[in-house]
Amino acid sequence: MLVRGEPVVRGILEATLEELASVGYGALRIEDVAARAGVNKTTIYRRWPTKQELVAAALRSVTAERITPPGTGSLRGDLLETGRHMAEVMGSAEGQALRRILIAEERNPEFTDIAHQLRESMDALPLPVIEAARARGEFAPGFDGTLLFKTLAGALQHRLFMERQDVDEGFLVQMVDLLLLGAMAPDRRK
Repeated sequence: MLVRGEPVVRGILEATLEELASVGYGALRIEDVAARAGVNKTTIYRRWPTKQELVAAALRSVTAERITPPGTGSLRGDLLETGRHMAEVMGSAEGQALRRILIAEERNPEFTDIAHQLRESMDALPLPVIEAARARGEFAPGFDGTLLFKTLAGALQHRLFMERQDVDEGFLVQMVDLLLLGAMAPDRRK
């Protein structure tokens, strides 16, 4: 069941994303977000005192807050589930808008701080999967599990945005299997 204020919060975050996509970070005004969301600007300022905090929360709502680590019981299964979810988010209208905003605003120092916070929260997402795989003995000794997820994300971005192709199950399975050959402990390779 939704908390009474949750639909309002969701509406404000969606309006923020729409406004970001429309005018960019530099030109974004809280008054315009409030009008788009159908709320008073004081409603926004009570929860997010600054534009930077509001935009950071909106961007997190597209990425980190929507992603829950899978728990399939195997590194391969977890990577496949993670890849499916990454492809879904990256291919969505919100994911594409996020990518455009990150590129367009890369030189704005205030926005750079937001992007850094977003990157840190995204980097933390696979940690439970990595720890579970390490506990099961699925990684080769000394292997950096975060590299596996960053490489998967990079391959998916390349497929979607450079090649302009969908991430189908066949591509995802081949990519995960390719990555796992280098990551898994020798006795786990099949």
